[in-house]
Amino acid sequence: MVFVFEKNVRTKYGKYTYICLGHNAYENGKSKRVWEVTIARKDKINEKLPEIKRRFSKDPPKPQQFEFGLVYGLFSISKEIDLIEIINRCTSKRKQGFSVGEYITLLSINRAVALNSKSQVQKWFDKTALSRQFPDISESLTTQNILNQMEYLDEEIIRCIEEKICKKLFSEFGLKSDCFLFDPTNFFTYIREYKKNTIAQRGRNKRKRNDLRQVSMSLLVTRDECNVPVMHETYEGNVPDASHFKQVLILMERRFKAIGLELPEITLVFDKGNNSKDAYKFLDSKNIHFVSSIRPSMNISKPLLDVPLSEYEELWTKKNGRKVFGYRTTTTVYLGKGKQNTLIATFDEDTFALQEYNLDESIAKTILKLDEFIKVQLNTKPQWKDPKSIVTKIERDILKNKKLRAIIVVSIGKKTNSSELELTWKIDDTAREEYLKDLGKSIIFSSRNKWSTLEIVKTYRAQIDVERQFKDLNKRDRISVMPMYVWTDQMIRVHLFISVLA
Repeated sequence: MVFVFEKNVRTKYGKYTYICLGHNAYENGKSKRVWEVTIARKDKINEKLPEIKRRFSKDPPKPQQFEFGLVYGLFSISKEIDLIEIINRCTSKRKQGFSVGEYITLLSINRAVALNSKSQVQKWFDKTALSRQFPDISESLTTQNILNQMEYLDEEIIRCIEEKICKKLFSEFGLKSDCFLFDPTNFFTYIREYKKNTIAQRGRNKRKRNDLRQVSMSLLVTRDECNVPVMHETYEGNVPDASHFKQVLILMERRFKAIGLELPEITLVFDKGNNSKDAYKFLDSKNIHFVSSIRPSMNISKPLLDVPLSEYEELWTKKNGRKVFGYRTTTTVYLGKGKQNTLIATFDEDTFALQEYNLDESIAKTILKLDEFIKVQLNTKPQWKDPKSIVTKIERDILKNKKLRAIIVVSIGKKTNSSELELTWKIDDTAREEYLKDLGKSIIFSSRNKWSTLEIVKTYRAQIDVERQFKDLNKRDRISVMPMYVWTDQMIRVHLFISVLA
């Protein structure tokens, strides 16, 4: 039987009476204590009553779970680089409530940890341990409040914040990178025509969503130190890469100087889509070195692509046993006479194997379409009995590019002793071999004439690191720019800035 009883306990501080709960049971005809629980001291029973009720209630309190590790890790990094103070110094808001820096820092941490809409940030915050650092901010994390704070940031303020962060990283945290990777990308949006929006425009979308408007963004990251972003720019979706690159070079020069780097020591790596005479002349005038590439269709490329592989030198062997070769020469392209720069043609056995496989797959799919047309449509309707209409149909829907038209030769004629047409095809092996000659090759263009061929090629191939950053920004996961639930130019710029900051 369970019962309540008093128990006197003598200690060196005095004699105390405790209220206890006990349970006795008979054993061999004698009452024995089975268990005993001390509830509280008799003189403190009223004070301990809430705790006693909790201990002996039928429904014990449910444990609460808070995000801690990654969230606190990111918050500690933001404190190390003085992120809140930097944002507050660059923005002008009177001291009322929480600062812009606190809001933007929390939004960046949220973007790095989870993919929440602005209406869900408050719920996310309440489930993290950050409430200890910002005890009263939860009620202020409403959608409208967040948008109001984002309005304090414009294009120049974002540049100011990035510049101060980079300066801090290079001066106090020992970043030493003098090689930078640049690449532009774009993100599709569901924004229609809107008077306060000029950024979202139609263009060639990298994810093939040409039916939607897009926002373009360029990113500059370090080659070393985990590819830390140094600068980003948000711009109109219909601006060509080469045009944007010419404009952004001035901003890059300013950023390099702000960081404290010497321009002649810098190497800028970018892709062939950014090439223009003006860009190369600017880089040459500022003594900024570059590693880029040239389109195979240019006149300067054709003699280089015709060089036999026997004249290439082996650069390195990959883990799978396939090799990379290079052939080095010089050129005066883009910068004119008197400016000799390095030109390297590379041949990658891995890339060649992949491109050859893709070519054969494309040929096989095209042949299936031709066979289907012959079986299902040929000679069935008046237009499919007319050779001109058939040729138009094949060139428009089946042999869509010059490559396939050269390799797959189609003939149309009449069947013997019949008015029906006959369509036949064959593979031109000579044309296929001619096309294969240029596969697996790329042409690298650099002003680093004293570097070894291997060093130049490896530096250019580091471009894949900035493309990995874009993959992270495109994933429907943490850090992602998507979905973009903002409409005005200013809000889009801030939204992309928060993702880059994350």
